[in-house]
Amino acid sequence: MAHNDTPEERLWQDSGTIRELTAGRPFCAGVLLVRDGKVLTTLNADGVDAADADGTEWHVGGVGGGMEPGEDPWECALREAREELGVPVRLVAADRTYLHDIATDTLRQARTGDAPAPFIVHRNPNPDPTRPYRPDLPAGPYTYFCMFLAEFIDEPDRFAPDDPDIAALVWMPLTTGDLIRGGTTFATLTAAGAAIAAGGPIAADARIHLTRTESLRVAGPLLADRLA
Repeated sequence: MAHNDTPEERLWQDSGTIRELTAGRPFCAGVLLVRDGKVLTTLNADGVDAADADGTEWHVGGVGGGMEPGEDPWECALREAREELGVPVRLVAADRTYLHDIATDTLRQARTGDAPAPFIVHRNPNPDPTRPYRPDLPAGPYTYFCMFLAEFIDEPDRFAPDDPDIAALVWMPLTTGDLIRGGTTFATLTAAGAAIAAGGPIAADARIHLTRTESLRVAGPLLADRLA
């Protein structure tokens, strides 16, 4: 269904502010922590407690997750970082914001009036725009994924994820995106420089995947270009 003449579409095309775009609409949010050419990622089994998963098929994810009632994307990103890392972070303003439509795979730069501005915002159409993810959350034609650059407030001695879905936190080289998109083994990623930051162990022959809707599929190459 086309939404070319709707207020939703005009907000997306005109950019304006992400706060306005996401107000009263479903969203997820997270953080992008990068050091030495690597981004901090999660390994999970799509909503299955890590203790119950077979450990042979893992998905790479960003640090982040879905909104709670009353949150804006900034609050959501900070809460998710605390839950998934166990350490506090601060958001860092991006000097440019990218808008990515997952359905059409189109990407463009935009100017926003947000502070701090997110690095990338994705949108993905919802099969039923009238049905919320859960009853106390909003519904709408799209879910928005807002990813912010971030930094540690204090250098962490260790990470303590408080999320049973997470099997491990992994520093993943930005150059491994093509490997993961095709599905690869953890041994191959380790040889390319991936390193477990918390959790694990992950079997060397475990298959590692990156889904089409995962933010890092698009954000990773953009981050690599930014550091080049």
